[in-house]
Amino acid sequence: MMAKKQLEDERRQMEELKITEASRPPEPQELDHSQVISNILYYSELLGEEHARTKPELLEDIKTFLLEQVAEAEDESDKVIAAVLMLYSLNQREVKEKAIETICKLCQNILEHPGEEKYKTIRLTNEAILTRVINPVGGRAFLEAVGFMERTNSEGVPQMVFDRETDFHLIEALEALRNGQAVPIKVSRNLEVFKLKLGQEVKAPKVPDAFYNLSAAEIKAEQKNKSKEVESMLTLRTKEMRQRDEKSSNNKYKYTAIRVRLPGNLAVQGVFNVFEPFSAVREFVASVLSDAVAASEFRLYDRIKQHVDDESVALVELGLVPSANLHLTFLDNIDESTEILAPNHLERLHDLED
Repeated sequence: MMAKKQLEDERRQMEELKITEASRPPEPQELDHSQVISNILYYSELLGEEHARTKPELLEDIKTFLLEQVAEAEDESDKVIAAVLMLYSLNQREVKEKAIETICKLCQNILEHPGEEKYKTIRLTNEAILTRVINPVGGRAFLEAVGFMERTNSEGVPQMVFDRETDFHLIEALEALRNGQAVPIKVSRNLEVFKLKLGQEVKAPKVPDAFYNLSAAEIKAEQKNKSKEVESMLTLRTKEMRQRDEKSSNNKYKYTAIRVRLPGNLAVQGVFNVFEPFSAVREFVASVLSDAVAASEFRLYDRIKQHVDDESVALVELGLVPSANLHLTFLDNIDESTEILAPNHLERLHDLED
């Protein structure tokens, strides 16, 4: 009779936990990138910018770090935060949402029915509980952080039992769970530093046309192509046609490799999300310059010596995808013997093969 009553209580509890399936937009897809980029690496502020890995490797390292935090943290709130970060960062959206909603309901039941023991016990043989709470990364860790402990009942059935005399801490834990966020993951710049071959030397501040590997006729042809682009935009076309063309162009790539040629037979290359502003390229270039030129103002030009006036514009809107070559020119007079590259980047130097 007791076993039957427990099963009936469990069935009733799971009915209360039913989650209404709502239509959701599709998951964002990982888009292709140019073959210029050999490998996309990512980093998180949690582990530091120097800890750049492929996305699967980084997520595994984040998981390991957060599990260590749960195991070693002395403060209960630190354990809760680590579990919340795991739930938000290491699960697919649908899995995460079901886990959070179910855990909230389990804890809310304890708060609303403090004297009823049935709400303080979760049977680990229950398939729905396993799928929605225990299997998602961070689900079990959260339950343990707020006071659930695994035990076996008299029938040998494994359970999670809420083992705290008070439940006030659940209010704060639930607030953290409902308002949680994923660990921010950013694309690594994957800095490369090239030594240009003989014949590619460019001296600042004057930039000869030969540096761009374009003849006068080629420069004129490229300017003509840009004029055609403007003419195409001004031609009477439907809004739908313009949006289709723009979507086709912008959504082809997610990342871009920007290569910037520096004075002194050097070039640097970094990886960017195509929706980052052009100012991100400027910041990247400034970060590799030596102290000797750090205070010098510079401009970044494209192949036909145009520069960007509004640096808040996204790289994709500027057409700098899937890869682009830019050229740095200092506006100050820089002596030819001045070291351009910061010393800590010299060890990265290698020949530019292409």
